[in-house]
Amino acid sequence: MDQNTKRTGLLNWLVLLGATIGMLLVSRYVSSAAATMGTILTGYGLLVALLSYFHIGLLEREQFEKMEMEELSKSRGSESLFATAGADTFPARRSREQFERFFIPGFTAVLFLLQLLGAYLPWQKLPEMQPIIPERATLAMSLLGLMGIILFLIGKYSSGLARLQKLKFLRPSSAYMLLSAYTNLAVIAAIAAVLEGVPKVDFIVARVLCVVSGLAAVETLLALVLEGYRVRIQGREARLLYESRLVGLLGQPEAIITTAAHALDYQFGFKVSDTWFYRFLEKALCWLVLAQFGALVLSSCFFIVEPGDQALVECFGKPMGQNGVVGPGLHLKPPWPIGWTTNYHTERIQTFLVGAEPEKTETIAWAVGHAKEQDFLVASRESAPQISAAVAAVAKSPPVSMLAVSIPVQYQITNLASWAYTNEDPVTLLTNIAEREVVQYLASADFDDLMSSGRGAASVALRRSIQQQADLLNLGAHISFVGLEDIHPPTGSKQLKVAEKFEQVIGAAETREANILQAQAHAISTNNWATGESFQIVDTAEADKHGKITNALATALLFTNQQLAYSAAPGYQGVYEQQAWLAALVDNSADARKYIIATTNVPNITLYNLEDKIREDLGIIENLSAPTNK
Repeated sequence: MDQNTKRTGLLNWLVLLGATIGMLLVSRYVSSAAATMGTILTGYGLLVALLSYFHIGLLEREQFEKMEMEELSKSRGSESLFATAGADTFPARRSREQFERFFIPGFTAVLFLLQLLGAYLPWQKLPEMQPIIPERATLAMSLLGLMGIILFLIGKYSSGLARLQKLKFLRPSSAYMLLSAYTNLAVIAAIAAVLEGVPKVDFIVARVLCVVSGLAAVETLLALVLEGYRVRIQGREARLLYESRLVGLLGQPEAIITTAAHALDYQFGFKVSDTWFYRFLEKALCWLVLAQFGALVLSSCFFIVEPGDQALVECFGKPMGQNGVVGPGLHLKPPWPIGWTTNYHTERIQTFLVGAEPEKTETIAWAVGHAKEQDFLVASRESAPQISAAVAAVAKSPPVSMLAVSIPVQYQITNLASWAYTNEDPVTLLTNIAEREVVQYLASADFDDLMSSGRGAASVALRRSIQQQADLLNLGAHISFVGLEDIHPPTGSKQLKVAEKFEQVIGAAETREANILQAQAHAISTNNWATGESFQIVDTAEADKHGKITNALATALLFTNQQLAYSAAPGYQGVYEQQAWLAALVDNSADARKYIIATTNVPNITLYNLEDKIREDLGIIENLSAPTNK
């Protein structure tokens, strides 16, 4: 281990130390999230370079110790004194072995924790970070560019020295230096994009660097786990535990070609890297990649807007043309990342919910919770029971009720430019407007009206009020429908099972109404029957009275006429009496069975057959007669 290696390791550590401090100051100065993540990645390299420098120092001491022992053995002329020397004879080697056995795994475990925290904590804090300060961006980009050039030059020198002289202890720090140089370039590009009106690029680059830190943490953890199962062969050098293949790949992407060449040589059994095709591919790879990248960029100049949609076309974050709105069809735009397009469903009816989002079930009952409910206060105009003034003064309850709602609000985008550019998050804003209007309306509405016949009027009123507020804020949206179908009393335990109590109250009210209607029906039927019976009795009595009077008058007139007929034939009153008697006989014997017996001068024995025949007015008389002597 020569002095040049140690000096290079020290130089790497000092350069990474300066780069870490410089990037930290620049990130604070310009308030860049991507620069903050770049500082964290450079800090990892600083720790790795420091460990690598101490490792190089221990190896150098071990070599000096070995050289001293060899000189001492030559001066003594015999090696018998050191042939049986133990570990205490070589303290530098013992220190290096203890360092590799205990300190390096412990440092790698700490590095894993730092990489994990460096990925998780910034990811959580990114939404709270302040945007880039444009007035300070130019100076920050200059400083980052200067540090990036220094890191790239020294990193290239260190990695080339490690590759040519096979100094594996310089590889980790040189890889982190090159990665830091490329990170500075990405941060400069992000700051430039922010200056051009695309503020999200800085946060996107920061999230990508968080992912890189997370992947490095996963790789470090796997290296720690696999180190315990690694087969240790004496005389065979192992890969440094704190050396990251991912960082080396990102810092030296050209190493992929060398690795692929070695793999192909091993697979085919001959040196594929010596063939003309491989050499041509190695020389033309850059141009092929550029051609592919050019084709990709050219393909990003075309975009298609589906039927029923509209798109916003932006160039450097600003709308192209009058308002940047284009309709369905094939269109052109500047290449990515200069030109951006965002599609919107302008002819589609879109929906959001105010309140709880119900679960998709076939049957929904009030008393059974079917979603995480959101309760609203609703006015109640129900008349209170009559109580004394003293009791009313002590027990006062506000005339309000609780109501769980799930109100779908359907809207359509009518002015895309206003929808996209007037407000930062129009969907959230429209949702908040709808929630506010719903709360205000329910606070003034009547509970019984909402639960019965007032839903239609409430839907119209809510749609009108939400539309007015959306127009005031120039949202560019049309509210087409507000539904009040899924509203019911709360079902949670905190509301003491209000839904069940409400069902009981509604059931009692319905039972009361049913009883009232049943009583009214019974009263109507009973009164009508009584009225009919009374009319029938009166009419019957009137008819009986009229019949008796008429019969009496007829009888009186009949007697008068009979008297006149009797008086009209003096001396023949017996004939009239006989005629009247026969007439009475005929009238009174009209339904009686009659038998006619013929008289003779002989004695007769008469037999009567009283059986019913076909005709009741006929009878069969058998006359048994015998001659007698006179």
